[in-house]
Amino acid sequence: MQTVKEFPYLSIVWDEESRALITQWHGGFIGRNLQEGLDAGLAEFLERRPNAQWIGDTTNIGVIGSEEQAWVDTEWFPRFLGTGVQYMAVVQPKSVVAKMSVTAIVAKIPGTQLTVYNCATLDEACKWMKEQDF
Repeated sequence: MQTVKEFPYLSIVWDEESRALITQWHGGFIGRNLQEGLDAGLAEFLERRPNAQWIGDTTNIGVIGSEEQAWVDTEWFPRFLGTGVQYMAVVQPKSVVAKMSVTAIVAKIPGTQLTVYNCATLDEACKWMKEQDF
């Protein structure tokens, strides 16, 4: 694994073995930092498409406010889905409140070509991603 971009609240990592761009959230983001982090991840992801998929490690993401959730739903996810991404693994948060936020966001994407795998660890996510045919 190779860290390609680092923020105080997020590491963006490329994993050659699973062919996945991994966003590892460290929590502590405020205001527009979530947007900045997701946009930076999407820019890195686009450089690796079509031979890459996405893993969101939200283990330590922290609480996502309603404004941020709305932005992800209406602004970021349409751009992300527009890349042609087929597989996304989501490592679930430890915090119950954060888990509710992440679940609410991911629940809004059915009906697309995106297959989402929810799991408890990054190792599980990478293992699952290696099993996918893309």
